[in-house]
Parts: sequence; C-alpha cells; structure tokens
Amino acid sequence: MDEKLVHSSSFDWHTAYLAEVELFQRLFHDGFVEAHHIGSTAIDGIASKPYLDIALVIRNLEQSMLLEKHDYEFRGWFNIPFRFFFAKRTASLKVNLHVMLPGNPELDGFLAFRDFMNTHEEFRREYSELKSKIKHLLEVEVDKRSLKRYTLEKNEFISKILKLAGFCGYCMRLVSHYAEIDYERGTFGCASENDIRVVFYKGADIIGYANADAATKDVRFFQVGENEVDFRNRLVAYLESL
Repeated sequence: MDEKLVHSSSFDWHTAYLAEVELFQRLFHDGFVEAHHIGSTAIDGIASKPYLDIALVIRNLEQSMLLEKHDYEFRGWFNIPFRFFFAKRTASLKVNLHVMLPGNPELDGFLAFRDFMNTHEEFRREYSELKSKIKHLLEVEVDKRSLKRYTLEKNEFISKILKLAGFCGYCMRLVSHYAEIDYERGTFGCASENDIRVVFYKGADIIGYANADAATKDVRFFQVGENEVDFRNRLVAYLESL
C-alpha cells in the first residue's frame, strides 16, 4: 500500500481490524479492556490514507511493549501524553495503534469524531475534499516521530466536528498544532522548542497552558481556566514519567 489517498471501501478494513483485535486479546488476556476501529477507514465513503487506525485500551501501558514482537514499532507519545503510539508496517497491512489506559478522555474524542462523521454525509464529503486538497503533503518527508504537515492541516476541520459532536472531555496534549502555538504565544510568550510545553483542552477548545524546564522538570508557568487540580496532577504525572 503506497502513501496515497484511497476510498475507505477499497479494502476490507473491518476484517483486518478484527484480526488485530484477536491478536491483542491473545497477548494481553485479562489486561485487554476494549478496542475500537477509528480514523478515516472507519468512516463510510471518504478518502483515506490506506492505514488501519485502532484505539486499544489495556490495564497496563508497559505491557503494550509485547507488541514489538508482532511487527509493531513503538513510536512514543507523539503529542498525547499517556497514549502509547505504535506503527505496524508490513507488505499487506499498515496499522496506526493508539494504546491507552481505561478512562483516557482521548478515546471519547476518537469515537465522537467517527460516529458523527458516519451519520453526516455532508461533512464526509467536505472532509474528502479537504484531504484531496492537501494530499500533496503526504509526500513531505519529516521525522517519523513528528506530526506530519498533512495531519496538522486537518486540525481545524477535526476541531469543528468535535464541537458539533458535543465532545467536551478534558485532555492534555503537547504543543504541536498551529492553534496551540498561537495560544502559547498569547499566554507565555515565545518558548524554546526544548522546553516541555503542554496545552489543556476542554473538548476542542484550549483552556490552559503549562511550560516546564526540560532539564529540571520545574514548572515555570501554569494557567488553566477550569479543572485545575486534575490538570496539575496530570502534568506532574507526565513530568515524573520522563
């Protein structure tokens, strides 16, 4: 499968998804909680990269390293703390795997986007048109541990859909998108890319920001509109995990 857009019906993604879930259940036994087919191949009738996206919930994130014995490569957090990202790239199947603990609000966001899109044809059409417009960015070479420009360019549309879907979960993410950088500059000013830079979300809206020294892990700036105790606890836990 090449790095290009295909129609979501061009491959039996559901059967491929079920086969991967069977592997996860064998690997993790009682540690397996649930799995969901997400991403564009889980949405009917739209343009999609030929990748199977899966959200996997298990009871112990460290146990997910067992996946490395089954063609999965660990890629780190990317931009979502407490979400392990794995990539499987074989001749017959490409998988993006998001591994989370129970209760992670990011899962609700993935599902809200998928379910809303599957019930609104006009937005499926708009999303396909957007993807076709930016598909040339799929060819842009970037570090494999960084978000691709193609992904960044979809952020505004995804945020719009999450709002329409009523998603309001509290999420913490590393600064990566254009809107996040603009928010950062408006609250903290220009920060070093070497700093630990975090934004706090309620649904698709940014409601706070934190900046910490990469060497000492000392928090230099913290601002949040609500849910302060929970966000502080998450930030501390994240800094301690580094």
